[in-house]
Order: sequence, then C-alpha cells, then structure tokens
Amino acid sequence: MRNGYRVIDTDAHQMEPPGIWTDYIDPVFVDRAPRIGDMGGGRAGMCVEGQPITKQDGNYPMHSKEFHEAAAKGMEKHEKARAAGFRPATRLADMDRHGVDVQVLYPTVGGQILGKEFADPELLAAVCAAYNDWSREYCAHASERLRWAAMLPMQAPDLALEEARRTAANGAGGFYVRPNPVQGRNLHHEDNDRVWSAIEDVGLPVCIHDSGSPYLPSFGDRMETHTSGHILAHPFEAMAAMTCLIWFGVIERHPALRIVHVEADGGWLPYWLQRMEQHWQFSGNAEHPHLKRRPTDYFKSNFLVACRGDEMTLPAVCELVGDDYLAFNTDYPHPDGTWPGGLADLERQPLPEASIRKIFWDNAAPLFGVDSLGPCP
Repeated sequence: MRNGYRVIDTDAHQMEPPGIWTDYIDPVFVDRAPRIGDMGGGRAGMCVEGQPITKQDGNYPMHSKEFHEAAAKGMEKHEKARAAGFRPATRLADMDRHGVDVQVLYPTVGGQILGKEFADPELLAAVCAAYNDWSREYCAHASERLRWAAMLPMQAPDLALEEARRTAANGAGGFYVRPNPVQGRNLHHEDNDRVWSAIEDVGLPVCIHDSGSPYLPSFGDRMETHTSGHILAHPFEAMAAMTCLIWFGVIERHPALRIVHVEADGGWLPYWLQRMEQHWQFSGNAEHPHLKRRPTDYFKSNFLVACRGDEMTLPAVCELVGDDYLAFNTDYPHPDGTWPGGLADLERQPLPEASIRKIFWDNAAPLFGVDSLGPCP
C-alpha cells in the first residue's frame, strides 16, 4: 500500500527470457518455436515462421538507431531489475518500494508475436500456451499480487476459446487481446462470439492492449517512424475496439463481458463517448440493430479505461465521465512507461481523495479478483 491507498497497476509487463518459447512449448512445435534469428541487416532478434516478430520495413518500423537509443536510456531506471533478469523477487521488491499491492502482467515479446497473422494457427496456439504456462509459474511466487493475463490466439477463434477455458482453470487473472483486425476480422466479427461467450462463462476481464510495429493493420501504418506511429496506434486502436464492441452488439449479446483498455491513456474518453452519442442521436441504431441502448450506457456497464498518473486531462475525464470508470497503469518496466513517477503524479492530481482511491484500487480490484485484500488498514 502507498500513503493510505491500495494500488493495482493494471498494465505491467513480463520481460520474457528468450528460452521460454522452446522450454515451455508443446514438443511437437519445438523446432518452430520463436527463437533468436537473423532479422536482416546484420541484426539478430526474435523470429517465428521465418520472420522477425515485428515489422522491419515500410511504415511504423521498430528498428531505427534513434529509437533503440531512446529505449536504452529509458531502461536505465530499471537497471537493477534488468540485471536480475526481472525475476519475481526483484519485481516484488520494486512493488514494495513504491507501495504497489498488485500488478496485472501482460507479455512483451508475446504481444508482438500476436501482431502476426500466422500461417499455422496451431503453432500460434502452442506459442500462447507456452507463454501462459511460464507466466503462471512466474506469478505463482505471489499469486495474490501478480495477476497474469493470458495470451489468446484470436487468429483462430476455436483455439482462442480452448485457451481461454484452459488458462482460466489454471488461475489466469484476465485475457490479453490486441485491438487490431486479424485475418480480416474486427473484434465484433461473428466468429469471435463463441470466444466472448467462453470468457463470459469464466468471468474474467478482456484486457485490450496494442503493441508496436505489427504486421496486422494498424493506425500507426500511416506514419514513417515508430514514435509517430506509436502516438497514433495505441489510443486510436482503443477507440476502434470500443466502437466495435459497443456498436456491433458484442456487449448487447454478452452483457457480462468486462473490458479494460490499458496503455492508451484516458484523456480521449470524454470525446469518444461524445462522438458516439452524436451519431446515436442522429441515426440511432439504423445501421446497428443490435444496439439497444445508448453507447454511453454500454460503456458505463462494461468498460474501464486505464490512465497514467500524469495526464493533465484526468480531472476533466472524472468530471465529464465519472471517476467510476478509470483504472491506473504505469507500463512497468517498459522504457516509455511512467514507473515510478506516475504513482506520485496521480496523488498530486487536483482530485478528491475518494477519486484517487477509486482509480488506484476500487474500480479495478474486483475485476482482477484481488478485492479480497480489502481497503488499507
């Protein structure tokens, strides 16, 4: 706990050791598991199916010298944890040092892997299972404090459904899903309905999280640099995903489905709700017969959006939308994240103590099954 607040960081990341993909994958696929390979231009990096896991050419690339220099500088604040291989004990020590009770952990390399279409979806499913089994073991060191979000192979909905059920039974805290279209399917595509039904049945949240330089369609593709593409991709993909889930009836058909948008900031939220409401007022559900309620009603019943502590728009979001719909994230330990300063930044926001308490803990803790820790003593 921190200064009288419990804290759940709803967007933290694993830093996967390269060997986990071969060590944990089904032996049938071990020869094709992700591994360090030739990325071209004399560079080595993680590859699968004969390609680097992130797009290396065209727009929104992740290979410029300047980007890597900036990333290396950003990682300096995590040097001790990196030297220790980001082991659970080191992570927990960082959490204790800064008063974080719980982290929700997503993949890093795994998120990039999910940015590929995959010629063999069975291989992708095996890669997801390998990560999920490793992450479960990692988080078992402190299962109440480290909640792992399972990777789902949405490229193959039947396999995603199976993995959702398997990992829920193994103690997953939620599911990691990218917002991008896969195999030409947006999130609202009817093929995904059985995945949403399975997730409803197990009662865990879907965590929508973009990742850089994918092969999948991305708003970042409009830009020639990784930085400019990243500026666009994360929030615009979040807005598109929210539109898919609300306007095409996913939430109407799956009213128990809970969605958490992470690593896209929160300042866009009032505008996006306004934008959807304008179109509802004009045309109602003329093109969207599954839309039975106002868009904002669906949002308020089924969504949380995670914010950074330093967002200058945060008081306006609380005023215009409400403080019941926000969670907190730092992106630990990624170099562009706000760890640890984002914690103090949120405490300094011109917000009532009750709002800060909701954002730090109360809104998200029940979704991730950690509300049993209770309020601060």
